[in-house]
Amino acid sequence: MALRRRLRQRPRGSAGRLVLAAARRIRAVLAAGGEWLTPAAKRILVVDDAGPVIILCVNVLQSLGYLVKGANRGETALDMIRAEHFDLMVLDYKMPGMNGFQVFKEARALRPDLAFLLATAHATPDIIQEARQMGFSSILLKPFSSSELRAAVEKALAEKA
Repeated sequence: MALRRRLRQRPRGSAGRLVLAAARRIRAVLAAGGEWLTPAAKRILVVDDAGPVIILCVNVLQSLGYLVKGANRGETALDMIRAEHFDLMVLDYKMPGMNGFQVFKEARALRPDLAFLLATAHATPDIIQEARQMGFSSILLKPFSSSELRAAVEKALAEKA
């Protein structure tokens, strides 16, 4: 190949051009009229009192194309869903003030179409059973990987579709 030849000819460095999949995708989107047909249309609210968990979730989910916001208190999350549309709420169970189940009940009353995913490090059998009975789409056990987060989010959104 020409690139291999160039690399052999330049022992002190090399120059080359890589076409990334992202660049091809951008061109395809622009050619289709600029409409993104990806999960970007899905809006997710992550509610957790631990800042690092919010940051991890926001970064992972944004890299997958979702529009993501975070809240560190249940009351803040409820204010946010009153003001904006979200497709999914990722809720921590144990938080100061309102716990995840209390937030779920109030949010469900405000937005019956909203999907919910419970993320918890306190996964007793009673909590898991109650979460399922309440209507959480998925339960994510902390600590979780980015692939586990992705799978749980996709499952929760698919069940609501």
